[in-house]
Amino acid sequence: MSFFNDKNILIISTESWDHIPVSKHHYSIELAKNGARVYFLNPPSAKNEIFPQGIPNLFVLNYKTIKGINRLPSWLRDLLNKRLIKRLKLICNTNFDVVWTFDPNRFQNLSLFQAKVKIYHAVDIHHAKLEFEVANTSDLIISVSDLILSNFNQTKAKRVKINHGVRTHFFNQTHSEIGQVINTIGYVGNLDNFCIDKEILINIVEANAAIKFNFIGPYRTDSPLATQLKKYSHCHLMGRVPTEDLPTYFSKIDLFLMTYDGANQEVNSNHHKILEFLSTGKPTVINFTDEYKNHRDVVIMADRNEELPTLLKAVINSPSLYFSSELVRKRIQFAQLNSYQKHVEKIATIVSEVMSSRKLL
Repeated sequence: MSFFNDKNILIISTESWDHIPVSKHHYSIELAKNGARVYFLNPPSAKNEIFPQGIPNLFVLNYKTIKGINRLPSWLRDLLNKRLIKRLKLICNTNFDVVWTFDPNRFQNLSLFQAKVKIYHAVDIHHAKLEFEVANTSDLIISVSDLILSNFNQTKAKRVKINHGVRTHFFNQTHSEIGQVINTIGYVGNLDNFCIDKEILINIVEANAAIKFNFIGPYRTDSPLATQLKKYSHCHLMGRVPTEDLPTYFSKIDLFLMTYDGANQEVNSNHHKILEFLSTGKPTVINFTDEYKNHRDVVIMADRNEELPTLLKAVINSPSLYFSSELVRKRIQFAQLNSYQKHVEKIATIVSEVMSSRKLL
């Protein structure tokens, strides 16, 4: 039995439940599927309420906070956060066995929850002044890359790197025969992301007019990049797609492309979408991403963004070299090893070890 079975788990998320599903949402779903009672805490709102999410054992929680609380002295901030935590417990009508936070800007002193286990999960590099307090009051710090994890070397908590995850439904899609020719390139992500290397992306689009580009992801109506891409007849902007439908869209794509600013490692140390691409077994051409620098057997990665057009052309011109059965199998296996199901199992084992070591002290 997993440590998390039958536990009350509070997930503190930087994104609301109705946001495009990311790691916080996926971990919540996986934990609930495995017998935990999960309370997903949205960012502050104007209401105090709780409501079920249509998934057994999963509840979404809204709450009102106190503006400017992080600017107060620590003793006063703790006093006010104690009151907020008491309110959360009353709304949920329970105490929390596990507090699992992804947010360095709220409830930094995790000890105030009086939970058995306190987890800080850092999926991005933050510049929050009080982040060290979150880390230092945690029992376990999880991060998706060595680059991020190194920021917490001075804390007393146990530290472990666990890659981004991929949901198991990505492995259920049957893909058509691939490897004969590259007809469709897929780009997934918000087209208004400031980190996109727009110049390189447009250069690639213009240099490959015979290939269809499918852009999956949201964009503003006045988005400069989206407006420019719409001018090309071989570019198709599909907007936001439900995560459950992504595997169907992916089955019609021959190659995946990512063109973020590879030099900006603060926001580019790792990306969960890479695992989703690899789950198809198809080639993935990406900008430099620190966490994959030692995994060039599963991704086709540029050290500098200027190399991306050439790398892409190499795949387009010689697809058979990149669609060998061995490479396809490697990519899929790499993704399978990083399913959220496996990650939850691994984290449960680590938490059990942490709890056992405490009893020996």
